[in-house]
Amino acid sequence: MKDNEEKTTQETDEKQDEFVSKKAYQEVSTDMHKYKSELNETKAKLNELLSIQEAKEKEALEEQGRWEELYKKAQDQLTTLQSERDQERNKFVEYHKRNSVLQKLGGFKRDEYNKFVDIENIKLRDDGSIDEDSISAEIDRIKQNYPELIKSSSPASLPKDAPMQNEVGNKSFEAMSDHERNELKRSLLTKPQGY
Repeated sequence: MKDNEEKTTQETDEKQDEFVSKKAYQEVSTDMHKYKSELNETKAKLNELLSIQEAKEKEALEEQGRWEELYKKAQDQLTTLQSERDQERNKFVEYHKRNSVLQKLGGFKRDEYNKFVDIENIKLRDDGSIDEDSISAEIDRIKQNYPELIKSSSPASLPKDAPMQNEVGNKSFEAMSDHERNELKRSLLTKPQGY
């Protein structure tokens, strides 16, 4: 029986070891709830911080996108300005080439004939000046192909029978007196035809 008693005592001791006092249980339970609520608060703060960081990153990317957009827009404007500048420069060079040929040629009878100057034949030197040999070659080409379009350098001569000056002198008609005008008119009317 002693063995039985010892076993029962041992079992009772073991059962008592398994039981925790109510106070200790409440303390552990309170601590556990406290830590759980702190953990939940910490998780909420972490989530909040992560969302703030994500929003900042998104905003930075959007801003970066705006910078890229602004950069692209500036590049487009620069390209447009360079294109316009090149066009203006080409117009100036073409005008200068054509004008150089026209000055050496003496000009055309009409301005619309200026299109017969082939700008591509006029070459520029490395320093930007026009090559005189290319101007001479273009003038020769125009004289061969379009001689009828070129202004004549000497004025048309009068017929050999035409009077070179009036009989009263070298005065203009407006500078003559009434008497001199009448004399000139009379002399022109009385001259035989064919002179």
